[in-house]
Amino acid sequence: MNNLEVRNTNKKRIVNFLYANTKATKQDIAKSLNLSTPTVSLILKKLFAQGLVKKSGVLQSSGGRKPTAISLVYNAKLSAGIEITQNHLRFVIIDLSGHVLHYKKIREPFQNDNKYFGKVADSLELFFEENSIDPASILGVGIALPGVVDVKNGMLEYSPTLGVKNLPLEVLTSYFPYATMANNEANLAGFAEIWTIDSIDNAIFLSVNKGVGGAIIIGNKLYNGCNGRAGEFGHMTIVKDGLTCSCGKKGCFEAYCSTKVLTEPNFNDIDDFFGAISTGDKYCIEKWKTYLGYLSTGINNIHTIFDSDIIIGGEISQYIQQSSEFLNRNLSYANSFDRQYDYIRFSKYGDKASTVGAALLFVDSFLNE
Repeated sequence: MNNLEVRNTNKKRIVNFLYANTKATKQDIAKSLNLSTPTVSLILKKLFAQGLVKKSGVLQSSGGRKPTAISLVYNAKLSAGIEITQNHLRFVIIDLSGHVLHYKKIREPFQNDNKYFGKVADSLELFFEENSIDPASILGVGIALPGVVDVKNGMLEYSPTLGVKNLPLEVLTSYFPYATMANNEANLAGFAEIWTIDSIDNAIFLSVNKGVGGAIIIGNKLYNGCNGRAGEFGHMTIVKDGLTCSCGKKGCFEAYCSTKVLTEPNFNDIDDFFGAISTGDKYCIEKWKTYLGYLSTGINNIHTIFDSDIIIGGEISQYIQQSSEFLNRNLSYANSFDRQYDYIRFSKYGDKASTVGAALLFVDSFLNE
């Protein structure tokens, strides 16, 4: 890394340290992070100027002058995130620590027209008003989208879930009076997960919603691939000449493990399906067991290739967690090398992960500027 990258990394480390420790002295920070006191002083000076840290009294001393305590100002700036799905919109507002201050989900079926795009922007403004958010405090609005996103050229190249190709993001972002950034929903969910982990070498994030996608994390960074399509696990084949997927191919992982497999044709929402299971609906119980069987096949394939932890997120994660014993038995049976399944983890943010990851784009940019 060059000097600027090192300084930015150290700034984030200091912010994360102050997040984990309500109050700390300059000396505490230097010692705990193995940094020199002048380096810490220089970074803190910049953080004070940005309004990100404050003096918060003094701490006890064994003798001599009492050291000054320093704390983060979490709400100095806020960031907003939006996730666009086939039938819903999710909104979050987070502070600089990544803490979710406000969350909202509304039913709004996607339409590729100006009326819909304007409705997204209007719904965000209403969200701000409902929570008494000063627009001036907003760093920007991150947008999570299902599909292949060309970040450099601002294009949603392909989204089987939304049924669009080569959609310029400007048709949506032009409605916002804020800075905007957008990316693939699964990549952003993975970004949200690694944000909360101080150090992780390798992991796979598997996002299961109406679309199935993922993110590959190598050396605590997202790996995007040569064309920005890395982690599109939903379109690997798990059944030769199987069911037709939304992408038009047959036998894709998504064709067997999208949440639509569970909800269609009898339910409007995933919660309704599991509500039926809770009442003892035998058809739904058997359907869920079959679903978990296919999910196990996909997860085992991913683990065989990457040999790393797999973090499961998306709408389905909370329900998989409740059925983890059945899933683990399937994974143990499928594993060619041993009977372990302890590589499975679950998303910290659940179905909010993509929306939080979108909002974190601006927090990350702000902390590293």
